[in-house]
Amino acid sequence: MSLYKPIERIQISKSDLLQIENQIRFQEHIRRYASVRRFLYGRVLDFACGCGYGSHLLATNPEVSEVIGIDKDEEGINWAKREFENHKCKFRCEDVLSLKEKFDTLVSLETIEHFENNEIYHQVIENCDIDQLILSYPNKKSTHFNPYHLRDVVAQEVCAAFSNYILVHKYLMGDVDFLIFVKKPKIMPGHIFQNVQDLRL
Repeated sequence: MSLYKPIERIQISKSDLLQIENQIRFQEHIRRYASVRRFLYGRVLDFACGCGYGSHLLATNPEVSEVIGIDKDEEGINWAKREFENHKCKFRCEDVLSLKEKFDTLVSLETIEHFENNEIYHQVIENCDIDQLILSYPNKKSTHFNPYHLRDVVAQEVCAAFSNYILVHKYLMGDVDFLIFVKKPKIMPGHIFQNVQDLRL
């Protein structure tokens, strides 16, 4: 009599596997937007909003007066307008650098790695007088398998790039880092800012 017992296995097809992986990816993206929603207030700019589901989630915070989702992809913005636009959540298909209006918070989730440098952020911050900045990015090397990612990002680099802001909170969700900055007071001595940065990293 054989004592061998077959190993328990999960049988799944290739198409089912890909479908489940896509569902997990969608859920993670929704979860990331939901996680930053609690930090928002006032007028919010969602940079590279895609199809608009994230902007819609941000707008459900009662302390948010308005969310403007902006993206250069016309198809995505058309979808966003059809599915998610309402009195509190609007979408625009245009270059973010064309904006010249006040926003309290800039939300940019997993977008910074799509640019070779931070110049576009500096211009948006100046053009829109941003008080709070919320960024997320993959905390692992991704440029070797994602052709749309132009660089790999680390927290120290981001903090150094936005020297007029103070990092007030940093957290991890899966393989994505989230950084929340507030504008540095104009009369705050530089060494105090550096001391605060050192505490947070």
